[in-house]
Amino acid sequence: MSQDIVIDTAAIRADLATLDRDSLIREFRLLMDSTGKSKSFFSANLSISNRLFSNINNALNAQQTSANVAITPSVSYYHKSGLGLSTTAYFRPSAESGGIYQLAITPSYDHIGDKSMYGLSYSKYAKIDALNSFSTPYDNEVYAYFQERKTWLRPSLTVGWAGGSYKDVSVIPVRINGNMILIKDTSRITLNDYTVIVGISHSFKFVDLIAKEDLLTIIPQVSLIGGIQQYETESLSKSFVFGVRNKDSDLNRIRERYNLRTTSNTSPFLLQTAAISLNLSWYRGIFSLSGGYFAGYYFQSATSNQWSHIFNLSAGVTF
Repeated sequence: MSQDIVIDTAAIRADLATLDRDSLIREFRLLMDSTGKSKSFFSANLSISNRLFSNINNALNAQQTSANVAITPSVSYYHKSGLGLSTTAYFRPSAESGGIYQLAITPSYDHIGDKSMYGLSYSKYAKIDALNSFSTPYDNEVYAYFQERKTWLRPSLTVGWAGGSYKDVSVIPVRINGNMILIKDTSRITLNDYTVIVGISHSFKFVDLIAKEDLLTIIPQVSLIGGIQQYETESLSKSFVFGVRNKDSDLNRIRERYNLRTTSNTSPFLLQTAAISLNLSWYRGIFSLSGGYFAGYYFQSATSNQWSHIFNLSAGVTF
């Protein structure tokens, strides 16, 4: 990048916040010195959020049924070429079952241009079996985005895939020879999710608002989310009595953890959700604070609750 080109760093930071990626680390994706030349940097971030399924894609987080909250410290390195690598730990703040239950590592690439920006990332999730019920059902995730930057209202397109499996264990009452006994039923649930998000947003920026040389960004966005859901169940129990299991019981067990909207193993592509989101971020020097809220309304819902609410609060430092 030529050093005589003037780049609106504030606008770049604000634009990145609209793409449902990590509200601090991704906003710092491109830092500029006074000459407009990109540079490499480290970032450390601490968040508290109910984003349990994905650290990147809120379309996946909107499918969780749990009301749990996690604390997520993360450390990242971003090279001036656009390549990056981040690691995130998921900590459950509970006296009874607290501790780190999940780790994620995410290599990524972002390209920032005057007219548009785009990026690609891959996340690998490692789960601790003892606390597996709190973790994401996904093992692997791919996320890509594109955003137009020249217009006042900026359209964006993101596509994502996530796949993985988890063990489901429950106790089922079974009648054998007139006697009711309890049987431990274990099955493996395999999920594949494909999401497409079309959004439009605008970045409001305020400088020198709270302190000298600070920056506040407020970014509302409206989105439509479509996608395909796939699931499979495999019984891991050896007892002959599990012939009594049926598809409805499998679906009900999956929906205790994951908002599965289809009754078939593969759904058609459907317009699933209309969403609004709001991101607020404040920067001064190497420090930053951020808050985000995402509300999604399901057009097809397997439960009576058609709304999903996702929040995130973060503090970060870049060096």
